[in-house]
Amino acid sequence: MRAIDYTPSKEGKVTYQTLFELKFKQKIPTIELEMKFPKDKEKISRLALLELPAEVLKTVVKDEKKLTHLKSLRRSLFGSKS
Repeated sequence: MRAIDYTPSKEGKVTYQTLFELKFKQKIPTIELEMKFPKDKEKISRLALLELPAEVLKTVVKDEKKLTHLKSLRRSLFGSKS
C-alpha cells in the first residue's frame, strides 16, 4: 500500500473533502482508502457511489433520503454536476 498524504481536520476526523481529494485528485483506489481509514468506510462507500451516473445511482439507491443526500454531496464536491 502506498503512503497517503493528507492532513486531518482539527477534530482529527477525515472529512468528505479530504477523502474526495484523495480518491479523485490523487487517484487513491477505494480499497486503499478503506484500509487506511477503516472507521470511515461509510463515507468512502458514499464517495465511491458518486462515480456512478445519476440514472444508475437512482436504480442502486432506492431510499429517497439517501439518494437526496448523495446528490447533495455530489453537487458540493464536484460542483454543478447532479
